[in-house]
Amino acid sequence: MSFIHERRTRNSRLLSRNTIINLLRFFWVVLVIWCEFGVFFYSLSDCKWPDKELKEVSSSNCTGSTEKPTRVLLISDPQLPNPRRSGISWFGYDASSTRYLRKGWSVVTRLRPHAVVWLGDALASGRYVTSEDEYKNYVDEFKGIFTTDKSVPNYFVPGNRDVGLGESSAFSKNARKYFTEYFGPVNQEVDLAGHRLIFIDAPGLVDEDYRRHGMGKQYETWTPASGGPIEFIASVAIRASSSPIILFSHIPLSRPASTSCGPLREKGSIRASAGHGYQNMLGKQTTRFVLYSLRPAAIFSGDNKDYCNMTHQLPATDANILAKTSVREVTVKSFSPSRHIRRPGFQLLSLIPPDSAVSPHGSTFADAHCLLPDTFRIFNSIYLPALVLTAIVLLYLNISPDQHRHRLSLSPISATRSGPSSPLPGPESAIWANWSPRRSSGPTSPAATLPPSVAARVPTNEIFTFRALSSAPGSPHDSPLLSPIPLFHAGHEDEMNPAHYPSQHHSDHVWPSGEDVHETPSFLPSPSARRPERKWPSWSWSFVFRGRRRRITIAPSTWGEMIRFCVSDNSDSMSRGKRKGMLWRLGGDSMSVALPAVVTWALIGWLFF
Repeated sequence: MSFIHERRTRNSRLLSRNTIINLLRFFWVVLVIWCEFGVFFYSLSDCKWPDKELKEVSSSNCTGSTEKPTRVLLISDPQLPNPRRSGISWFGYDASSTRYLRKGWSVVTRLRPHAVVWLGDALASGRYVTSEDEYKNYVDEFKGIFTTDKSVPNYFVPGNRDVGLGESSAFSKNARKYFTEYFGPVNQEVDLAGHRLIFIDAPGLVDEDYRRHGMGKQYETWTPASGGPIEFIASVAIRASSSPIILFSHIPLSRPASTSCGPLREKGSIRASAGHGYQNMLGKQTTRFVLYSLRPAAIFSGDNKDYCNMTHQLPATDANILAKTSVREVTVKSFSPSRHIRRPGFQLLSLIPPDSAVSPHGSTFADAHCLLPDTFRIFNSIYLPALVLTAIVLLYLNISPDQHRHRLSLSPISATRSGPSSPLPGPESAIWANWSPRRSSGPTSPAATLPPSVAARVPTNEIFTFRALSSAPGSPHDSPLLSPIPLFHAGHEDEMNPAHYPSQHHSDHVWPSGEDVHETPSFLPSPSARRPERKWPSWSWSFVFRGRRRRITIAPSTWGEMIRFCVSDNSDSMSRGKRKGMLWRLGGDSMSVALPAVVTWALIGWLFF
């Protein structure tokens, strides 16, 4: 029958307090690894370069081209916070946004783009920086997070947060100068994979449009500002070329308020509005001027935070009757988390060189929409339920620890006297002969060490047995496993007997005369077992309250105590926790569960992001 005892012991260990705490620690470590890092890799499982669409187009037109597409990564509105202005905080919004940008970029770069286009608002507060040293440190912080291979070119489009929009005393007068020095020209043209990539200064275009409109002039009679965006657009239009034009602007082009943005947009649509330092769309006349002058094959914009896919109608022209009459504009999602959207994102653009064999309406580019994790949903759907479940488990372990421990053991056993006529128990009860749920873990005092004057003889006609007071579920009271067990038999005078100790009902409440009985019992701890003196300082205050002197002592835990707290068995610390209450035990268990997860989060973030 020993296997029954072993099975019950093994089951009690599996459901022990220490095992449950360790399972919670492991659960939170895995949860943090997945929610903080794993979801970023999982979000890219459906994000693929649209090369397949271009290959299908080439094969259908019998071009026979085997050239691989050029891959361009489009990033909009990263809005990196300025560390000097936002301060250093591990739990603030700016710090959380920066960590999100680090993790998102480290995952996106695994797509290995051939070029990167930044659609404005690279810096959250670049327009406010007045010192060049501060701006340089700001840019170094940006490039330290968004690192790319030296062979990968980066093209930057200025945004209203980079260079400002409108007149304001808070904006730096050198913002545009600093942007040009550290990020490149605000207006530029780049030839890539047989396409003309046109990057325009949309905030500057809005400012010049306000000046033109204030003077009451049309674009045909307006004298462009030297080096301004209108002059740049006119110069691009003059240089005729058969290469398709792809336009990049931070501010979206004008469209009717009822225009739908497609099913991939989270909510609403882009509506015309303007305020201090921003404007949601270009003006109607400005949009017509840009579309008529450039006649782009595709337009990519940013600024709105959310995704939008719509089509513009191109102005009619008599120069080429086969020219396209519409152009598609894609507003790329913000790369940084924002209160306006649930899931940030980015865009993938693949280009193949135009071929004379391809029909005029054949596409030489394709784009794909990609999303990053939703931090709000992760908190509400994963972290919050896991936190509630952990709190319930810890409350169950701490609200009644004694009941939790007794539920895993047999009921208490009491000693009774039986006469000589009582039959002896069967051999099957021998497995419980040396077991007691209340057995002390420390040493016991043998009866041989008691004074002879205190010892008493056991009557020879009595036998002490143990019988269970109540049976646990699944163990009937009349079970043979709980049969009476003989402890002492006749003639065993040296065995422990209640008569060895003086009666509590003694009339004079004194010990009987005889040998000295005040010596230290053998089961008391030795002086060497005392807790060592604290080496860390402590603070103590004494005061009188309600006629009694009180004392408050604050003593921080030493490193040894904290290590023992983390690695020791929770059941050993239960007796110490009883004196400090349920809240103290609950707080200690919560810290012990959270500590491994926090360390894992900090370690992985430091090593890989």
